Amino acid sequence: MGLFDLFRKDRQNVDWNAIKQSEKVYPKNSISLIMTKMEDGTLANGWVDLAYMKYEFKRSCPYNLQFSIEINEHSLEHSDVGTIEDYFIDELKKGCIVHPVSRVTTDFGFIMDVYIDNPDFAAKTLTALNENPNKLVEFGCGFNHDPKWKEYSRIVSLVNRK
Repeated sequence: MGLFDLFRKDRQNVDWNAIKQSEKVYPKNSISLIMTKMEDGTLANGWVDLAYMKYEFKRSCPYNLQFSIEINEHSLEHSDVGTIEDYFIDELKKGCIVHPVSRVTTDFGFIMDVYIDNPDFAAKTLTALNENPNKLVEFGCGFNHDPKWKEYSRIVSLVNRK
């Protein structure tokens, strides 16, 4: 063992099952509000959870899900944006560790990014939600294998943009 081996964290030997049962699985939130311009020049606002900047278990939740959720008069009659966000997170938490890292409003609704550990469960759950004729809202979801959380870093850069 070399001198620098004392300072190296062996992330490959993390007992993810033990971490999932502990308080370490979720960091204490550190929400920052963001304001940005959309591609068409309109302003958009949202939030990003900066607690994940130093989250030590990113490699255990390497799948980024980016939701595009349509909001219209019908969907807002039955729920608000927070309720809609919780709807997806609660369904995914039935079989995944779910890290909601950001939400940004758009001209059609909002975009929400989360990181998860179980893509198979998420795919089945989201397919079932999308095929439900009585679904809460219209949505699309992109899956991205992102073990270094590059999408999260891109979103955080919006907070630091002047």
